[in-house]
Amino acid sequence: MFSSQLILNNERHTQALVYKIRDYFYTERLYLLLCVKVVINFWQDEDHPYKDELEQFIRRMTADGNIMEKLLDQLKACIKEALPTWETNGTMMTERQAHVWAHQNLLEQCELLEILVIFLKDLEMDTDQAISLIEMFKRHGFGRHQKYKHILEDSAEPFIRRIGHLEMLILLESLDLEMVHGCTHLGSFDGHCILKDPSSFKRLDEVMQTLGSDPCHAPLLLSWAAIRMVYPTETDIALTRKMGNSALALRVFDVLYDILSSEPFTNKTSFVSSVAHYIVYNMLVNLLSTFDEGSLGGERETKVLYASICKLLKQEFVAEDFWNKGLEEGLGSAFHSSRLKFPLDFGNLVRLSTSLASSGVDGAQKVLEVWTKLPCYTEFLDRNSVSDLHQTKDPLVWQLARNKIPYQGGTFKIDAGTFGQCLPGKREDNESPIIQWDLEYNGWELVLCEIETLLQQISLGTGMVSPMQVSRVSMAVELVGAVLGSCPEAIKELGQIIDCLYQLIHRFAGFNPLPLDLVTSCIQCLTSVAKKHPTQVWHSMKQTGMVPYLMENVDNLAEVLSGQGLSAGLYGAILAGYECNQGRYPVTMAFLDFISSFIKPFFAEGRENDLMAPILYFLREIFPVFQKWRYYGSAKSETIGQKCLNIFHQILMFLTENRKKTNRPQLQEVCVYSLLFTEAGRSLLELIAMGADTIEMALIQQGSFEEAGSGMIQLVQMSFSVLNRLLLLKAPDQPLSPVESALSSQPAGRQTQHIVATIASYIYHKHNPRLPALACLLLKRLALVSRMSILACLGGDAETIRDVYLSRLHAVTEDLRLKVVILELLSVCVEAQPGLIEIFLNIQPAEASTDTAQTNRKDLSLGKTSCLQTVLDLMDVKKQGEYMCPPDLLCACMDLLHALWAGLRDTAMSVLRARANFWLSVCAPLMRDLLAPEEESHITVPYHVRTIAFVLRILSQEIYTVTSSKLDVKLKKVLCDVSEANRWKYWSGYVRNCVVMQAEKTETESPGDSLADHPILQLLMAWKNFVITIAKHKVEELKVNNSLKEVMMVDLMEGVQALVSGDFSLLNIKLAQISSACLFNLIKLWTSVLSNQTRMIKELQAAIVHTLSNSKTLIPPIQVGLLGSITTIIQHCRLNSVIDVSPGKYLSVILPTTCSVLLQSSRQLPSPRDLTDKQDRGNIRLKMQIVTCCLLEELILQCDRSEMWLPVLQEHIILPTLMASMEVFIKDKQAVHYVQTVFLLLLTIAKHDKGAEALAMSGLTQHTCLSMISLYQDSDLFSGAPSRKDVTEFHQSSRATWHGIYCICIDLYATVLSALKYSFLEDALHFVGTHQDRMQQCLELSRITLTPAAIYEAEKTCNFVQQLSHFAREWRFHLSDSLIKLQTSMMYMSQAFIAFLMRPRYLQHILEVGCMLMTQAPGMLTVLGMSFSSLRHFTPDLLQILYEQSLDYSEYEPFLALGFSAPSIDQDSTPSFGTLTSCVRDICVRFLTKLETKSSASPQRSKSQVSSTIEVISKNLVLYVMENALYIIMSQATRYLRDPHLVSTDKQLLKRELGTEMNYFLKELERYLRKGAPVSPNTSTTSPRTAQTGPPLLGRSISQTSFTISQETEFFRFVREYVTQVLK
Repeated sequence: MFSSQLILNNERHTQALVYKIRDYFYTERLYLLLCVKVVINFWQDEDHPYKDELEQFIRRMTADGNIMEKLLDQLKACIKEALPTWETNGTMMTERQAHVWAHQNLLEQCELLEILVIFLKDLEMDTDQAISLIEMFKRHGFGRHQKYKHILEDSAEPFIRRIGHLEMLILLESLDLEMVHGCTHLGSFDGHCILKDPSSFKRLDEVMQTLGSDPCHAPLLLSWAAIRMVYPTETDIALTRKMGNSALALRVFDVLYDILSSEPFTNKTSFVSSVAHYIVYNMLVNLLSTFDEGSLGGERETKVLYASICKLLKQEFVAEDFWNKGLEEGLGSAFHSSRLKFPLDFGNLVRLSTSLASSGVDGAQKVLEVWTKLPCYTEFLDRNSVSDLHQTKDPLVWQLARNKIPYQGGTFKIDAGTFGQCLPGKREDNESPIIQWDLEYNGWELVLCEIETLLQQISLGTGMVSPMQVSRVSMAVELVGAVLGSCPEAIKELGQIIDCLYQLIHRFAGFNPLPLDLVTSCIQCLTSVAKKHPTQVWHSMKQTGMVPYLMENVDNLAEVLSGQGLSAGLYGAILAGYECNQGRYPVTMAFLDFISSFIKPFFAEGRENDLMAPILYFLREIFPVFQKWRYYGSAKSETIGQKCLNIFHQILMFLTENRKKTNRPQLQEVCVYSLLFTEAGRSLLELIAMGADTIEMALIQQGSFEEAGSGMIQLVQMSFSVLNRLLLLKAPDQPLSPVESALSSQPAGRQTQHIVATIASYIYHKHNPRLPALACLLLKRLALVSRMSILACLGGDAETIRDVYLSRLHAVTEDLRLKVVILELLSVCVEAQPGLIEIFLNIQPAEASTDTAQTNRKDLSLGKTSCLQTVLDLMDVKKQGEYMCPPDLLCACMDLLHALWAGLRDTAMSVLRARANFWLSVCAPLMRDLLAPEEESHITVPYHVRTIAFVLRILSQEIYTVTSSKLDVKLKKVLCDVSEANRWKYWSGYVRNCVVMQAEKTETESPGDSLADHPILQLLMAWKNFVITIAKHKVEELKVNNSLKEVMMVDLMEGVQALVSGDFSLLNIKLAQISSACLFNLIKLWTSVLSNQTRMIKELQAAIVHTLSNSKTLIPPIQVGLLGSITTIIQHCRLNSVIDVSPGKYLSVILPTTCSVLLQSSRQLPSPRDLTDKQDRGNIRLKMQIVTCCLLEELILQCDRSEMWLPVLQEHIILPTLMASMEVFIKDKQAVHYVQTVFLLLLTIAKHDKGAEALAMSGLTQHTCLSMISLYQDSDLFSGAPSRKDVTEFHQSSRATWHGIYCICIDLYATVLSALKYSFLEDALHFVGTHQDRMQQCLELSRITLTPAAIYEAEKTCNFVQQLSHFAREWRFHLSDSLIKLQTSMMYMSQAFIAFLMRPRYLQHILEVGCMLMTQAPGMLTVLGMSFSSLRHFTPDLLQILYEQSLDYSEYEPFLALGFSAPSIDQDSTPSFGTLTSCVRDICVRFLTKLETKSSASPQRSKSQVSSTIEVISKNLVLYVMENALYIIMSQATRYLRDPHLVSTDKQLLKRELGTEMNYFLKELERYLRKGAPVSPNTSTTSPRTAQTGPPLLGRSISQTSFTISQETEFFRFVREYVTQVLK
């Protein structure tokens, strides 16, 4: 309000505002008249979609009077209106404003007269009305007697002439000349509304006699003269002749030609144009049927008459009536007359035939037939020598004595004996008689001779060329072009003529003076031929030298800027030398059309680069400067601009992603680069920056709104489309272009409007809704690709422009497409333009409530100018499906809502949720059935499908972001209604039907289609999101029971089967990929729901087989999901022990298929060079291989008997293939996830004896032994290793590392060695010899670093050493050095671990992180167990050394020193008895005591980290470590005591100290036993990995033995006896 007052207080602003209001008022008046014109034109059209509404409108208009009377009254008021002056209208009515008023008055007169012309075409008029109109138009002077004519300027002359023409047409229409022609044939005028009464005829005749002073009277006088000639009542012939002569004197035919050549009568699609042509046609039909052609004036009048006839015959309805009436009456008589005078009068027949041929296919075919059989050959008699003629009895008839060849060197001839008739008539003294030879001949043959004659003339020299011959050939070529343009099938018949056109272009393109019309006609004709035979025409045209060409290849885009190597050809010389000088550009426009005709076929053939030179020439020499050229006459710059932009748009619309990449730039790349980086881009922006105001002024200043300014509008529209595609296709690696810089930078001056604001302001344009729609699409593209703020570009006009957008969006009568693109723009702005979307959302705090509780809440509401209010009104549930909310508009509304939900616009979402009918309107489409997918051709089906997709996505997002308990009550109610109606089952079936229907299609997608926008693809993706969301987030109101879950999975399975059985198009592959991925996710979540899991497995296997048989290569995006689904089902059956699904039911089917897929996938794996670290995991072919390996592993785990699966693996050579591919990736350190998966599969196979044997036979050592070195030689010891919690979790971790793979490889060798024993010993020793340094380094550093990775590798290394220790003698014999090193390192590592475990608080301190203690301590204890188990093989067997006196004790070197002190952390002392006794006493016994008391600890007492660590240690592991430690202590002690070289004092020391330590240990153990705990394991040497009781904390179990009191008694009795008997 305040800003309005500021404007009104400023006089200058007030004046501008008043003028703007005046302009708006004037424009609206004209638009209302245009609307009335549309209604009156179509209200009787039965095919019009709104015929009923238009008819009701007409009835309302006629309810209180005659429409014609209302129109005439308004016209009279408009004519009588006085010119406003400053005296009557104030000081603002200046002379300039008076001119504006006068211009508006003339426009309104034109519009009213056009409405009358259209309205009267089906209305009969009585005599009084006709006379009244004549009198009124006479007083008006047929537009000349304007009351303000004294101020009119020259620019008003076209409007005055148009008024006169329209008034004259109305009067001709009132005479109903068509009925006059019919009455003449009947001989009675009783059916004519005016002439049926002689008195009426007389009254009208008296009025007509008063005419004759104005050229506009001429058509009326001549028409009335024709009526007088045929009217049955006797009339004065002299008066009739006087009227006719007066009409001819007023140049009646010039008036008719002027009408047919001026606006708005030149446009074929204009309403008034068709009526005007029809009126003039009926007039000429009446005229030529009444008068002889020779009586209608002299040669000049005849020429103009024929020109007018040519204009008429271009209209299809006129040409159709022309052929129906025949050649005996009407315009047919003129055509017949010209045919009889051909070729003497060459032009008339050719021009008439050209017009008829251009009217349509039927006209072209009939012209082709007529010219094939011309009836006579007319020429001057003196063109024959006396000796060639024989005189007959009739002096006017002659006969040829010998064959006549009219064209020298031509094939056309007139045979001897042909008779010729001399035509009577007056001639000048020197003029020769005319003879008409009676023969039937092919006119196309004569045309060919004409062309050949011209070619002969040019071959003799430029001076020998006859201008007359050039003109004749130009007309003939134009005729050929018209025939070929309407009927391309005529190419075969006109082939010889077409071949001559290339010679004409080649010869005359450099001719001086250049015949522009001839060259233009030739190019236009060849353009029509090129549509059928593009390759042939292009090759021949290049040989003429007309086409620009490149003298060197364009190797990079930088050469485009320089333009080097581009030659303009003959066309460039024509443009620069002739057309620009003359200001007319027919050759340029024809050449642009010519090049345009090759774009589509050449792109289809992949040879579009042949057009590189002419396109570059257009981009450099025409498009940047065409607006600066001089134009003469009717030539318009808009036409050239449109043709250029049309070429660019065609090039940019083709998809070239699938083309084979080349080093040289392609045509589309060159076009994009040129339009962005050269002057062509500046010209493009200048067209766009024209602005809505400029176009509006052009519309006002020009004539009828129906056609005015259309050229300028189309030019801007094409500019929008081209720029939109440019921004889409620009390569991301290119720098910022000048065009983008201009779009994103601020203008130089403050007064200059930003170009983005100019684009947005096209919303003000209302004449053509497609223009603001394209502007919105360009803004949408800018929002997507540009980082600038559109809101900032709009500046202070932002809110004003917003209001206009919203007003047009809310308007009931607005164009539907414009509403849709506005909503699409807002959808994009939600994410890309947060500032702009905020001013459109306009969400404000709600007004404070009187209730304090309400006041404290921060409620939100929609502002008065919020787009959401408009959207809610548009998509209201009551309007959906009606004309107020058609499918495409509802789809756009849902798109905007989905954008808000996807962008998590909480404020907007909260306001919308609060609306009463919001969720009801959103979910309403779910309650309606759609047309069957087979009826996709129906225009609304894609919009319905997209709408459902958006609804599903909105629901998915809502369920995902809001917990089930907090969902809106209204939404829950709507979802409950949808579920009760069983709609989810319907939509599951509909999605399946859509997918199946698409799979059955065989047609390919059109080049311009975007795959992501396909409605079925969008629906499937939305359905996938929805079902996965409801599967993971349970919502009770959805009522998804087990049967519905199974239906969803079965429907998806059927869709996948149909897709893999059909054609593998890009769309089908994408649909199959999404379907298989969705099915995999659902099976993973709902496996237990499947009632027949075996059947699902077999259907998945059949789908995989289809993908293998229907395609030459694998399709990993599809097969990954299918294989994953099978893996999930089998894994579920194994883990849950499903009895109904036994391996025998599906193994024989699945396993061969899996092996086939794995084998084929291995062949298509990418090379390591093609992979990078970022692409590794994402490579789809690697994923395919990984999933297949996982399935194979699951199948092996499911089946215990190796004889069921191993022969199949061997048959398909799976193991060598996997190891060979794995070795390649290991060497290049690529595809880490794949390598890990293969190792895990091999590890699973190795657990079976036959599998281990197969691995060894397949070259496990050869493929892995040496290649493993590359995994650690160039990196830190434990770099990139994962944090280890336990072994099982490590295997299940998604993070794969090369260090982990190395550890798995060690485990694999240990497993194979355990299974094969001596058969694999040599390979194991090779592995130790290769990696002994790494193993030793691992054991040494693990006691220092204590990282999870170090402990994990130490565990795997100790496990391998333990297995190898079973072959200690062979190891010592072959690799004694490595044995000693590893044994020593193992001892020192064990000592360090014991020292740390004795001091848990210190260990916790050095690990820094408390949770690491819980994982490291069990790991260290496990390593101790494996180390002790391994060392048992290097110490004498306890029983043997105790009871066998012959044992060679020297074979076993003692490895424990005679020391009994506890190990220290700081000092690196030699491992001794004290090390192991400390382990037994201070670690094992303490852990057992703690483990016993942990169950009785108070739950309220907070636990220390150390206590928590003890809780995660297995009791079996502690007992296993204690057993092995005691065994080694006793064995090593006995070894020392049996050693004769050991002095007695040392033996006594050993007995005393060790006995003391052992007695102390036994007392502690007895104290523990008295508490009733089971203690001792069996004295088995079983590895701690073999089994485990209790919770699986280590992933691999420790002991298979359960403990009893009797076993414990025996064990400790033995220990006690040993202490008593040996250490006494």
